[in-house]
Amino acid sequence: MTRARRLLRGLTVGEDLLVRLLPRRAHRGSTWFGRIGDVVQQPPVWAGLAGVLGLMGGPRGRRAAARGSVCYGVTALVANLVVKPVVRRSRPPGSGSGRTGPITSSFPSGHAATDLAFTLGVAQEIPVLFPPLALATSAAHWSMVRSRGHYPSDVFFGGALGVAVAFVVWRLWPSGEEADEGTTPDPPPAGRARGGPRVEAKGTH
Repeated sequence: MTRARRLLRGLTVGEDLLVRLLPRRAHRGSTWFGRIGDVVQQPPVWAGLAGVLGLMGGPRGRRAAARGSVCYGVTALVANLVVKPVVRRSRPPGSGSGRTGPITSSFPSGHAATDLAFTLGVAQEIPVLFPPLALATSAAHWSMVRSRGHYPSDVFFGGALGVAVAFVVWRLWPSGEEADEGTTPDPPPAGRARGGPRVEAKGTH
Protein backbone atom coordinates (compact mmCIF):
# COMPACT_ATOMS: atom_id res chain seq x y z
CA MET A 1 0.00 0.00 0.00
CA THR A 2 2.91 2.35 0.76
CA ARG A 3 4.26 1.85 -2.75
CA ALA A 4 0.84 2.55 -4.23
CA ARG A 5 0.51 5.73 -2.19
CA ARG A 6 3.94 6.86 -3.32
CA LEU A 7 2.91 6.31 -6.93
CA LEU A 8 -0.33 8.19 -6.37
CA ARG A 9 1.55 11.08 -4.77
CA GLY A 10 3.85 11.35 -7.77
CA LEU A 11 0.88 11.23 -10.11
CA THR A 12 -0.76 14.01 -8.13
CA VAL A 13 2.23 16.31 -8.57
CA GLY A 14 2.16 15.87 -12.34
CA GLU A 15 -1.58 16.34 -12.55
CA ASP A 16 -1.43 19.48 -10.41
CA LEU A 17 0.91 20.97 -12.97
CA LEU A 18 -1.32 19.85 -15.83
CA VAL A 19 -4.43 21.43 -14.30
CA ARG A 20 -2.57 24.70 -13.62
CA LEU A 21 -1.60 24.87 -17.29
CA LEU A 22 -5.25 24.97 -18.37
CA PRO A 23 -6.24 28.44 -19.64
CA ARG A 24 -8.26 30.61 -17.30
CA ARG A 25 -11.14 30.60 -19.74
CA ALA A 26 -11.38 26.82 -19.38
CA HIS A 27 -11.70 27.11 -15.60
CA ARG A 28 -14.74 29.39 -15.99
CA GLY A 29 -16.64 26.99 -18.25
CA SER A 30 -17.21 29.61 -20.92
CA THR A 31 -17.57 27.13 -23.80
CA TRP A 32 -20.84 25.37 -24.62
CA PHE A 33 -19.22 22.01 -23.91
CA GLY A 34 -18.09 23.15 -20.49
CA ARG A 35 -21.49 24.62 -19.63
CA ILE A 36 -23.25 21.40 -20.64
CA GLY A 37 -20.82 19.47 -18.45
CA ASP A 38 -21.53 21.72 -15.47
CA VAL A 39 -25.21 20.83 -15.75
CA VAL A 40 -25.21 17.14 -16.61
CA GLN A 41 -22.72 16.15 -13.91
CA GLN A 42 -25.43 16.76 -11.32
CA PRO A 43 -27.22 13.57 -10.07
CA PRO A 44 -30.76 15.04 -10.47
CA VAL A 45 -30.20 15.20 -14.25
CA TRP A 46 -29.66 11.45 -14.47
CA ALA A 47 -32.53 10.75 -12.08
CA GLY A 48 -34.78 12.91 -14.26
CA LEU A 49 -33.68 11.06 -17.38
CA ALA A 50 -34.48 7.74 -15.73
CA GLY A 51 -37.91 9.07 -14.85
CA VAL A 52 -38.60 10.24 -18.41
CA LEU A 53 -37.53 6.87 -19.82
CA GLY A 54 -39.66 5.01 -17.32
CA LEU A 55 -42.78 7.10 -17.89
CA MET A 56 -42.62 7.72 -21.63
CA GLY A 57 -40.35 5.06 -23.10
CA GLY A 58 -42.69 2.09 -23.05
CA PRO A 59 -41.45 -1.37 -21.99
CA ARG A 60 -37.94 -0.78 -23.38
CA GLY A 61 -37.78 2.60 -21.68
CA ARG A 62 -38.77 1.08 -18.35
CA ARG A 63 -36.16 -1.64 -18.70
CA ALA A 64 -33.54 0.97 -19.65
CA ALA A 65 -34.46 3.16 -16.67
CA ALA A 66 -34.29 0.21 -14.29
CA ARG A 67 -30.97 -1.05 -15.68
CA GLY A 68 -29.40 2.41 -15.70
CA SER A 69 -30.56 3.08 -12.15
CA VAL A 70 -29.21 -0.25 -10.90
CA CYS A 71 -25.84 0.40 -12.56
CA TYR A 72 -25.78 3.91 -11.10
CA GLY A 73 -26.65 2.78 -7.57
CA VAL A 74 -24.24 -0.17 -7.43
CA THR A 75 -21.40 1.96 -8.80
CA ALA A 76 -22.08 4.71 -6.25
CA LEU A 77 -21.93 2.18 -3.41
CA VAL A 78 -18.67 0.65 -4.62
CA ALA A 79 -16.99 4.00 -5.29
CA ASN A 80 -18.07 5.81 -2.15
CA LEU A 81 -18.16 3.02 0.44
CA VAL A 82 -15.40 0.70 -0.76
CA VAL A 83 -12.74 2.49 -2.83
CA LYS A 84 -12.76 6.07 -1.50
CA PRO A 85 -12.25 5.17 2.19
CA VAL A 86 -9.25 3.02 1.23
CA VAL A 87 -7.50 5.52 -1.07
CA ARG A 88 -8.28 8.82 0.74
CA ARG A 89 -6.84 11.16 -1.88
CA SER A 90 -7.03 14.92 -1.35
CA ARG A 91 -8.89 17.07 -3.87
CA PRO A 92 -7.02 19.39 -6.25
CA PRO A 93 -6.09 22.83 -4.83
CA GLY A 94 -9.00 25.24 -5.10
CA SER A 95 -11.64 22.57 -5.61
CA GLY A 96 -13.74 23.76 -2.68
CA SER A 97 -13.63 27.50 -3.38
CA GLY A 98 -17.06 29.09 -3.35
CA ARG A 99 -18.96 26.06 -2.11
CA THR A 100 -19.26 23.72 0.84
CA GLY A 101 -17.04 20.66 0.71
CA PRO A 102 -16.04 18.51 -0.98
CA ILE A 103 -15.51 16.19 1.96
CA THR A 104 -14.94 12.82 0.27
CA SER A 105 -11.81 11.35 -1.26
CA SER A 106 -10.97 12.58 -4.73
CA PHE A 107 -10.14 9.08 -6.04
CA PRO A 108 -12.06 7.77 -7.84
CA SER A 109 -14.58 10.27 -9.12
CA GLY A 110 -17.97 9.00 -8.03
CA HIS A 111 -19.71 11.21 -10.57
CA ALA A 112 -17.59 9.91 -13.44
CA ALA A 113 -18.21 6.33 -12.36
CA THR A 114 -21.96 6.61 -11.91
CA ASP A 115 -22.59 8.73 -15.02
CA LEU A 116 -20.83 6.26 -17.30
CA ALA A 117 -22.41 3.25 -15.59
CA PHE A 118 -25.86 4.76 -16.13
CA THR A 119 -25.07 5.52 -19.78
CA LEU A 120 -23.90 1.98 -20.50
CA GLY A 121 -26.82 0.47 -18.61
CA VAL A 122 -29.36 2.43 -20.63
CA ALA A 123 -27.54 1.69 -23.89
CA GLN A 124 -27.81 -2.04 -23.24
CA GLU A 125 -31.57 -1.70 -23.70
CA ILE A 126 -31.72 1.24 -26.13
CA PRO A 127 -28.43 1.36 -28.08
CA VAL A 128 -29.46 4.43 -30.09
CA LEU A 129 -29.22 6.52 -26.91
CA PHE A 130 -25.53 5.74 -26.43
CA PRO A 131 -24.10 8.56 -28.64
CA PRO A 132 -25.99 11.47 -26.98
CA LEU A 133 -25.51 10.05 -23.49
CA ALA A 134 -21.82 9.43 -24.14
CA LEU A 135 -21.45 13.04 -25.31
CA ALA A 136 -23.15 14.28 -22.14
CA THR A 137 -20.96 12.03 -20.01
CA SER A 138 -17.81 13.28 -21.73
CA ALA A 139 -18.85 16.88 -21.08
CA ALA A 140 -19.46 16.09 -17.41
CA HIS A 141 -16.06 14.45 -17.09
CA TRP A 142 -14.33 17.42 -18.69
CA SER A 143 -16.19 19.75 -16.35
CA MET A 144 -14.87 17.86 -13.31
CA VAL A 145 -11.28 18.29 -14.47
CA ARG A 146 -11.73 21.85 -15.75
CA SER A 147 -13.27 23.08 -12.50
CA ARG A 148 -10.53 21.35 -10.48
CA GLY A 149 -13.09 19.18 -8.78
CA HIS A 150 -11.05 16.09 -9.67
CA TYR A 151 -7.71 15.09 -11.05
CA PRO A 152 -7.76 13.50 -14.55
CA SER A 153 -6.83 10.12 -13.10
CA ASP A 154 -9.80 10.33 -10.70
CA VAL A 155 -12.10 10.67 -13.67
CA PHE A 156 -10.33 7.99 -15.71
CA PHE A 157 -10.44 5.34 -13.00
CA GLY A 158 -13.96 6.36 -12.03
CA GLY A 159 -15.02 5.74 -15.62
CA ALA A 160 -13.23 2.38 -15.58
CA LEU A 161 -15.17 1.44 -12.45
CA GLY A 162 -18.44 2.40 -14.17
CA VAL A 163 -17.58 0.22 -17.16
CA ALA A 164 -16.74 -2.73 -14.90
CA VAL A 165 -20.00 -2.49 -12.96
CA ALA A 166 -22.08 -2.14 -16.14
CA PHE A 167 -20.34 -5.21 -17.58
CA VAL A 168 -21.04 -7.29 -14.45
CA VAL A 169 -24.68 -6.20 -14.43
CA TRP A 170 -24.99 -7.12 -18.12
CA ARG A 171 -23.52 -10.59 -17.46
CA LEU A 172 -25.80 -11.25 -14.51
CA TRP A 173 -28.90 -9.61 -15.99
CA PRO A 174 -29.17 -10.00 -19.79
CA SER A 175 -30.88 -7.18 -21.64
CA GLY A 176 -34.46 -7.60 -22.86
CA GLU A 177 -33.49 -8.35 -26.47
CA GLU A 178 -30.92 -10.93 -25.41
CA ALA A 179 -33.44 -12.60 -23.13
CA ASP A 180 -35.97 -12.74 -25.98
CA GLU A 181 -33.38 -14.24 -28.33
CA GLY A 182 -32.56 -16.88 -25.75
CA THR A 183 -36.12 -18.26 -25.80
CA THR A 184 -36.85 -20.50 -28.80
CA PRO A 185 -40.40 -21.53 -29.73
CA ASP A 186 -41.43 -25.19 -29.43
CA PRO A 187 -40.91 -27.16 -32.62
CA PRO A 188 -44.06 -28.08 -34.58
CA PRO A 189 -45.45 -31.61 -34.17
CA ALA A 190 -43.92 -34.25 -36.38
CA GLY A 191 -45.47 -34.34 -39.82
CA ARG A 192 -47.04 -30.87 -39.51
CA ALA A 193 -45.52 -27.90 -41.32
CA ARG A 194 -45.47 -24.59 -39.38
CA GLY A 195 -48.67 -22.73 -40.11
CA GLY A 196 -49.88 -25.35 -42.60
CA PRO A 197 -51.98 -28.50 -42.70
CA ARG A 198 -50.76 -31.83 -41.44
CA VAL A 199 -48.71 -33.69 -44.01
CA GLU A 200 -49.03 -37.47 -43.99
CA ALA A 201 -45.92 -39.38 -44.89
CA LYS A 202 -46.55 -41.79 -47.75
CA GLY A 203 -44.59 -44.97 -47.84
CA THR A 204 -44.06 -47.40 -50.70
CA HIS A 205 -46.31 -50.45 -50.85
